Amino acid sequence: MFLSDRAQAALSFLEGERLRGNRPDTLAKSWQCVSLTKRLKKMSVCRSELDAWEALGELRKQGYLASTWAIESRSRVSQKVAFSEREQQRLISSMRRVSPALDLQNGQIVQWERALNGLLADWSLEDQRRLAEGFRRLESDTPEVYELTAFQASARYLLGSSKLLGSLQPLARTFEIDISRFARPVVRVLVSSPDHPERLLLIENPQSFDQACRCGLNRRIALVCSFGYGLSLAEALDRPDDVRLIGDGQSTPDLSMLLSLPQPAYWGDLDPEGFRIYQRLKLSVPRLALSALYGPMIDAMADGIGHPLSRATGKRGQIGTEAARGLDQEYLDDDAIGTLAGQAIPDGRWPDHLRDAPA
Repeated sequence: MFLSDRAQAALSFLEGERLRGNRPDTLAKSWQCVSLTKRLKKMSVCRSELDAWEALGELRKQGYLASTWAIESRSRVSQKVAFSEREQQRLISSMRRVSPALDLQNGQIVQWERALNGLLADWSLEDQRRLAEGFRRLESDTPEVYELTAFQASARYLLGSSKLLGSLQPLARTFEIDISRFARPVVRVLVSSPDHPERLLLIENPQSFDQACRCGLNRRIALVCSFGYGLSLAEALDRPDDVRLIGDGQSTPDLSMLLSLPQPAYWGDLDPEGFRIYQRLKLSVPRLALSALYGPMIDAMADGIGHPLSRATGKRGQIGTEAARGLDQEYLDDDAIGTLAGQAIPDGRWPDHLRDAPA
């Protein structure tokens, strides 16, 4: 089930609040919504009180929270919210599955168990122990460690991997590590655009970006290569001065201008992670639509073309139903790209069994 970044951050904070004292019996206690939203903003869990209200509303709709009021109404009455019965039982049961050898607190145990059901599913106990020790050393070295970028800190503290800190953010928060405080690296993004582009197309993979340029799309459409998570539009919009657009000798407009173009669309791989990337980008660009280039890919998958989500295809760890398979965007030929790139399709065309990506 997909949760936005802000909802995931709020959920991690609430879990830590209730379990920090090693007392699972507090799980049924409620929060007063108005003061809770103020606290979520004060603790930098959410960017604003409005952001906090919407995060709580999302958690209620997804079944994590229970309330007698509609949180999304943001009524100023003294409404209360608590973990749902389903979530209370999940949190209690999760405490029994993480090895005591990791020496974790209850709030950390909950997130660790969640990671064991996802990204850490195939990790040995020894690697888990080293990861826990790395998080504790990282926590002890704050605030000085925030002078590093998150990639540098991750590689130096977490088993030499520059990506673990970013992929395990909910877990990092339980160790009092604030990802937003690390030094911000300059984001470099590929763009190819005419002087007066008709619209914007975000492309996930560099090979497909190159193919679109060879097909001449950049003579009428602004093309931006996102490199998967290499382009986080949410982050880019928050700090446009740190974004550098790298062109190919043609017109290179600034990011704000590109995002204001009509009918922005996204084209990437047809798999659960592709939909997750689209949903994440859509949080920052609500007008974003799926490119019509997905049309023939969806039709091909319906005809039985596609690959398993496995290590061999580079898709190991993606979550979906048993029927979930993948089809990479490089599948399309030049004719399809030249014909369909300027159009969009409704979200409803995305196969239902490919919508369940990891949060």
